[in-house]
Amino acid sequence: MTTYAAVYHGNEYREALEGRHGQQLKLAWKEGYGKDDKKFDPFQEYKIISENEQHAIGDVPLSSNKIKGKNILDSHHDGEKEYKSDGRVIRPASLLASLNAGLPAGGNFAIVDLNGSQQKVTVDDLVIVNKLKPISDWAVGSVHTLSDENILLVGCSDLTLVGLPGVDGAEVDVMVEEITRDATVLVFKKRRRKHSKRKNGFRREVTFLRILDIRFPEKFKNVQYEKEKV
Repeated sequence: MTTYAAVYHGNEYREALEGRHGQQLKLAWKEGYGKDDKKFDPFQEYKIISENEQHAIGDVPLSSNKIKGKNILDSHHDGEKEYKSDGRVIRPASLLASLNAGLPAGGNFAIVDLNGSQQKVTVDDLVIVNKLKPISDWAVGSVHTLSDENILLVGCSDLTLVGLPGVDGAEVDVMVEEITRDATVLVFKKRRRKHSKRKNGFRREVTFLRILDIRFPEKFKNVQYEKEKV
């Protein structure tokens, strides 16, 4: 039977935001401020356009390239996530600069036990683990829900649930994205003065898992991560 210990640290977290830690977060946020703005082009700003071009653009003037803080020339769409070739989520330059300066990514996090290895995960993370079997169950595109003893800890800014050994009621949704082999590891052995040497390669089979959602137990379902006000 699984159970857990609940540790509430919301008051300490808010006190830290009001002090030096909060000031550091504000500086980190300022590092990325304005990174997504388009460079000012005076030739484009005062460009003379024909009637056909004006009809295609509509009533939106060229100088109005922002609507409610969002750039209308940006190719990203709300609600859709794009990924790089290595599986990482494509984030805007302003967010990347802020994260590199120390701004926390936010959101709920969990420590899960996957095929004998412990992984700290958040939503949208890509986890690489040893090949999960049977393949008929862990096929590419299949969605699975981890629970009970597979979840060792869940937490957010206000609350942390420590499993004993697992967090009863917590759930983590994962999706199998790819089943492949890892990079080659060379195993070289040589016996000096014996004219003996051996070189072999080894590639382990791995499964790529995408973290879709992290949910607290029913008792704490209303607990949400509180974003820093910067």
